[in-house]
Amino acid sequence: MAILYYQQQKEMYDKRTKSVDHRIVSIHQPHIRPIVRGKSQAKVEFGANIHVSMVDGISFLDEISWDAFNEGSHMVGYIEKFKARFGYYPKEVLADQVYCTRAFLIRSV
Repeated sequence: MAILYYQQQKEMYDKRTKSVDHRIVSIHQPHIRPIVRGKSQAKVEFGANIHVSMVDGISFLDEISWDAFNEGSHMVGYIEKFKARFGYYPKEVLADQVYCTRAFLIRSV
């Protein structure tokens, strides 16, 4: 692990850059990646992005990723997973505004 970390640091030094693909930010937890969010309070976040469906108090983990992904682009797939799992579409979908992309609204009509 230390060798890979050194190689990444050397690459950034040689190229005079401040980033490298799949950059290791923690030797103890090398799977954790910085996720640039651009939010005013936290421009960079660390940890996994997850998508969870809650049905009758039971949580179903639909997706976990240590890399950044746009939840809105996956919404139709999550709804289809729900239908495959239970045999019917959900009565309602509660989601943050990020899910309400134009592509999702057009596909769900």
